[in-house]
Amino acid sequence: MRGWRPATEEALYGPRGFYRRPEGPAGHFRTSVHASPLFAEAVARLLLLVDEALAHPAELAFVDLGAGRGELVGGVLKALPAEVASRARGYAVERAARPAGLDHRVEWLPEPPAGVTGLLFANEWLDNVPVDVAEVDA
Repeated sequence: MRGWRPATEEALYGPRGFYRRPEGPAGHFRTSVHASPLFAEAVARLLLLVDEALAHPAELAFVDLGAGRGELVGGVLKALPAEVASRARGYAVERAARPAGLDHRVEWLPEPPAGVTGLLFANEWLDNVPVDVAEVDA
């Protein structure tokens, strides 16, 4: 299996890679993020619990690791009550380019931000973590 990483990198993130296609991943499959706004609303409720546990910090971060096209982070920001939304910062961590039309409140980053206070959420990230070895046994 040596040498597969460059091919995988090209297939996913290259100029014609899967994550650069115009229709995006949602054009091929649906996840909880794409199926309904209910998932983003549930995650927003989780963020409200985090906000409470952190004693309502001046800035509350929601970091979506493996953000795809930013659907989840945008939906979470939209679902927050006004008082919390005014303090919330959305961060989409994704290697693909920022999609057009994404909520202007979402900061697009290639890696997680340092020194933020809030919730790191990795709903889709584990879908694309390569492994060097896979073994099958009885």
